Amino acid sequence: MAPRNLHLEESEDIRRVFQRVCRSGGGLRLKFGQFEQEFPLLAEEQDRITVGITDMERGQWDLKSGARVLMRVEDRGRKFEAVVEFSAHGRLEGVECCHFGSPRMLKCIDERRMADFLPERPLPCTFTTHTLDIRDGLIRAFGNEGVELAPRPGEPARGETLRLGSGTVVECSLDKETKLVLPSVVDHFGEGYTGLRFKDECDPQALRTYRGWLGEMLRSQSQRDKQDFDPKGVRTRSKEEAEAARPGSQARILLAHDPMLLVIAEGDAFPSRIVESLGRKFGVASLDYVKGLVRPTLEGLGPGDWGSVKLILVHQRLRVGSGLELTHQMVESEGCMLPILVAGIEDDVALKRNRAIAAGAVDFISVDPFHVLLVMRAIEDTLKMFG
Repeated sequence: MAPRNLHLEESEDIRRVFQRVCRSGGGLRLKFGQFEQEFPLLAEEQDRITVGITDMERGQWDLKSGARVLMRVEDRGRKFEAVVEFSAHGRLEGVECCHFGSPRMLKCIDERRMADFLPERPLPCTFTTHTLDIRDGLIRAFGNEGVELAPRPGEPARGETLRLGSGTVVECSLDKETKLVLPSVVDHFGEGYTGLRFKDECDPQALRTYRGWLGEMLRSQSQRDKQDFDPKGVRTRSKEEAEAARPGSQARILLAHDPMLLVIAEGDAFPSRIVESLGRKFGVASLDYVKGLVRPTLEGLGPGDWGSVKLILVHQRLRVGSGLELTHQMVESEGCMLPILVAGIEDDVALKRNRAIAAGAVDFISVDPFHVLLVMRAIEDTLKMFG
């Protein structure tokens, strides 16, 4: 199989990398002469990037117009580098900064990485050691030809369990009904992970299933990337904006089409899982709930008290309180007439269903383990029930 080109040459792909780094509050590593340092990325525009370099630092580095600087950036498990040209300096909202021209190519400098897709949460798995012991592990990244394995907290160092070139067997479940057994070989070690490459004797059906799932994840990710891309550019949020965007302050659209689901949960992991698994059928908005009324947080989701939302999916685990308490609040205190499903761990389902209905929800559904077809059917049946 010919090696894939992991370098980025399309302008929009390059801009997306900088926009993701910018939105996450990340930075770039710059090297010029004898100097090398990490700097925050402040903004991305159509033809330039803005980096948080102070006037003193610029003077120390002796940066002058036209100077060519080596830049390194990390995005989604891969490192890229490029040479960028210093064009000007100034201030961005009072912050001293330097402007560089956007590179025409980002060269991938770690092509061995098995990191085509990084999930929000590592996937639990088991693997065999060189002594044929069975250990628990976590898959932190997925590639077409292999995976990246991270040990669970407290597990022995990698050299004690896996050796370069040795064989291992990885077993994982992509969902409740799909368990895969993938013979692999230890291909390389990285910082905090081990790269495993699938062996040629892997079961062809297992590989087809795995690569079909990976393709779905990448298509969902690509769809989100296209929606997130801003041709005008983006900038890092100020302290005031970051405070305004703290958990519980506002809902945000992850995938914009009808019918729209509002997913209320702690953090981004569960809403992202819904997008990855069900994004081809439903739009998704998310709210990292803390306290207070829900309706005022939905102003950006369209007209009306509840915007364009057609169904609310509340995870039982929230930062403050529980999904049942929040469901009762929305129904009793906020007069919510939308169907609500409470989601949680598959344990004592009958009891949880009774409690969810008593709180005002339509039903309780199990999402841990996450079974795509069952979750999709529960949402579709509920939407049909409410017209």
